[in-house]
Amino acid sequence: MALFSKPRAKRPEPPKADARPQPPGASARPISARELAAHAGQARPGFDRRPQDPAAGDITVTGASMIEWTPAQAAFEVSQANPGLCAVLENAALMYASGQAKPARAVLEQGVESDHDTRLSTLAWLALFDLLQRAGDRSAFDQLALKYVVQFERSAPAWDEQSKMADGPRAASGGYIGITGKLTAAHAPQFETLKRALAKPDAQVRLDLMSVAGFDDEGARLLAAALAGARRGKCVLQLQRVEKLKSMLDTAVRKGRDAGEAAWMLSLELLQWANDRAVFEDRAVEYAVAFELSPPSWEPPELPKGAEAAAPGEAPGDETEGARIGADVEMVVWTGAMTGSMTPQFSKLGEFAQRRAVIPIDMTLVERIDFVCAGSLVNLINRIETQRKAVQIVGATPIIRALLLLIGISPRHFVKKAE
Repeated sequence: MALFSKPRAKRPEPPKADARPQPPGASARPISARELAAHAGQARPGFDRRPQDPAAGDITVTGASMIEWTPAQAAFEVSQANPGLCAVLENAALMYASGQAKPARAVLEQGVESDHDTRLSTLAWLALFDLLQRAGDRSAFDQLALKYVVQFERSAPAWDEQSKMADGPRAASGGYIGITGKLTAAHAPQFETLKRALAKPDAQVRLDLMSVAGFDDEGARLLAAALAGARRGKCVLQLQRVEKLKSMLDTAVRKGRDAGEAAWMLSLELLQWANDRAVFEDRAVEYAVAFELSPPSWEPPELPKGAEAAAPGEAPGDETEGARIGADVEMVVWTGAMTGSMTPQFSKLGEFAQRRAVIPIDMTLVERIDFVCAGSLVNLINRIETQRKAVQIVGATPIIRALLLLIGISPRHFVKKAE
C-alpha cells in the first residue's frame, strides 16, 4: 500500500480563442479610415504611446473627437469619429486629402448606391456633389440630383455655372505670395507668378513683404514694375507688412542719386499703394531734381468695392492676414492646396487671433487639405480657444469639411458665409 496518494492529473486547459489557427487562405478584414487615422503614426520609430490624462489640459477638442499633435510627436490619434460621418465618407475624405480625387469619387458613388449608412448620410451625398462639381461632370451631377430628391425629399444642390471648381481642379481666384530674402533678379519667377495670379478673373492676391531683407537695383526695379502694372491694370492686390521695406527705402533715398533710380521708383510706388499723397508729392519732386526727370504723377490704385481707404503711411492690408469683407468683417483667407505643417501660415493665424475674440477663416477657395495640415490646424484651433476665443470656418466645401470632422474639428466651427 502506498504511503502517499497519487496526485490528481491536471485537466487540460481549453485552447484560448486567440490561439486558434487561421483557416488556410483567410484574409484580414479591411482597415477603415477611422482606424487608419487612429494608427497613422504608431508604426513610426519614436512614437510615444503615453496614456492621455484628461485633467492635464493637453489637447482636447469640443465634440466627439480628440487629437494629439505636438512638434515632438509627429503623429496623431482620433479616439472617436464624428457621429455625422460614415465609413465610406471617411475613406473618401482621406483619399481626396492625399490627392486621389477619382478614387474618392468612385468610393462615394458606390456608397450612395449600395451602402446603407452612406445612403442616409447627407454629408456623403454633398461630398459627392462637391467632387462632381470639381471634375466639371454636369451630367453625373444632374443624375445624382434626381436620386438625392428621391432619397431625402428635398431640393438638391444646384450646379454652379460660375464655380471656380468646374472644368477641372478648382482654379483659385486669389492667392498668397511671400517675398523673402534680398530682392534681386532671382525673384523674377515670383513676380511672373504674381502677374499670372493677377491676370485671373476677379483675382484677389496678397503680397507679403515682411521677410524682405534688402534689395539691389534690379530687384527693386522688378518689384516696382510689378506694382505699377497691377496698379495701372486696376488689379485687386493687397500689400501686407511693408513697413520694414519702406524704412529701408526711406534710408536709401536720403542718399539722393546714389541710391539708384530703382530704389526711388519702388519707394514712390509703395507711397501710391499706401495712398499717402503728401509724402508722395514731396518725394516725386526730390526724384525729379536728383535724376533731372519729370516727376511721376499721382495715380493711386483703385480700392475694391466695399473696402475702406488705408490710413496715410499704411499699405492696404498691412499688419493683417485677412481680406476685408464689407465694412467690418475681417477674415483670414486661405487658397489652393494646403499641405504639410504650414508653420508660417499658421503662425500668422496666431498673430491675427491675438487682436480678436472671433477668428473667421475663409476656406472658400481651398482646393484640398492633406492629413498632416488638418492635424496641425486642429492643434492651432485648440490653442486659440484655450484663450476664450472662437474660431469659425467659412466656406469649406463638403469633402474638405468631412476630413476636418474626421480629424477632430467640431461641427460648431463651421458657419455659412454671409451674403
